[in-house]
Amino acid sequence: MSNLVVKIQTEDLQPGQILAEDVCDNFGRILLFSGATLTHFTIQGLREREYIKTVKVRISADNIAPGLLRPEETFARIPARVHQKIGEFFEKARTSAQVREEAIEHLSEDVQPVIESIFGTEPAIVHNLRLLSNHDDHTHQHSWMVMLLSLSILREAELKGLFKPDRHDKTDMALGALLHDIGKTQVPLEILNKPGKLSAEEWQQMRLHSTHGYRMIRTLSSLMPVSKAVVGHHHRYLDGSGYSAEGLPFLENVPDLVRIATVADIYEAIVSERPYHIAALPYHAIKILEQGSNQLYDPRYVSLLREIIAAFPIGSLLLFSGGLVAQVEDVNLKEKDNPLLLVVGCFNRKLVPRIGQRYHLESPPSGLPGEPELVLGAYSPESLASKIRAGLQLQKSLFDILGSDASIGLYSLPEWEASFHENFGFLLRISNRPEPC
Repeated sequence: MSNLVVKIQTEDLQPGQILAEDVCDNFGRILLFSGATLTHFTIQGLREREYIKTVKVRISADNIAPGLLRPEETFARIPARVHQKIGEFFEKARTSAQVREEAIEHLSEDVQPVIESIFGTEPAIVHNLRLLSNHDDHTHQHSWMVMLLSLSILREAELKGLFKPDRHDKTDMALGALLHDIGKTQVPLEILNKPGKLSAEEWQQMRLHSTHGYRMIRTLSSLMPVSKAVVGHHHRYLDGSGYSAEGLPFLENVPDLVRIATVADIYEAIVSERPYHIAALPYHAIKILEQGSNQLYDPRYVSLLREIIAAFPIGSLLLFSGGLVAQVEDVNLKEKDNPLLLVVGCFNRKLVPRIGQRYHLESPPSGLPGEPELVLGAYSPESLASKIRAGLQLQKSLFDILGSDASIGLYSLPEWEASFHENFGFLLRISNRPEPC
């Protein structure tokens, strides 16, 4: 009997089910490891964390209830051992500060199942990517995701007739993307993991990762020039701005594989939780890339990335001007930019009658906000509160963020009340208004 990896709501979990991936808290720390068997105790612990809406479990194909479980389509055929072996490669690179020919040969073999998974099936929508599990290991996790995204963009380019990659192109893309930040293994962890803004000297050390990386791989005969170009030039933009590894000649024309890796790199950095910034929703990451299209990034590959990304992960929170807060309740992957929203609360008394209503983002009923009114998005109440605070630290007023001069209060569904008061109580103090009864 075949087993499938499926995504299931935490409220529908049953003891005895086996996790198909690590479960992390909203800071990326692992709560439960893949392979763990769920118990009444662990299920209750997951349900108490309101930001964990779904988890992946292994279940018999015969036991899938219609409308209850969502098959995990994205990269499902990639063997877990591949990710582990690549992690071991990065660990060795950090300790030895060099990359050997045989290591590249092994990597080339290791990435073949990844390539086969992405190019051997119809393209899947990339949704609900896991946040980083370990800040010290972020180079490995980030590079893994950049490889998956780069290959997915290349696959879309092939389907659209923009690129006809052969077997070598696919391997070169995989290896270049995987190694693009290998130089960060030589950047001190206290700089990589520093919360807040880097000093000028620290930023200069961070910029040197391209130089470190290129020096680590430049003499390897088993690595093709285009893969080396990804390592050395992935921070060089179309208009000539940015930077490359020291000593490399200026690129008059950035190769396509470098352009793809750059788009994937910037996107993945924006949507990942890091010590120095809060993860943005895919929707906002795409908007940032689109703003830089033509000048910094190739608009063709930004457009292809948009096609393979679900802009609004299920369970994420959206804050609209006027102070309404909605949660993404469901996404039809055929209309992935039009999620079903549930209004869970608001900061404006005038919007209280809207609490509990459901609607689609692209067709809001009268009195409910749509995409043009979207201000912020986050994966949890904690991160949404942090983003509001960050906006205030940038000397924005509370009304600049909420877009309303109405009286500010905390109003929500009963099950969200404690979370609203815990995370957003500071709004009442800033506004100098009494807390609502």
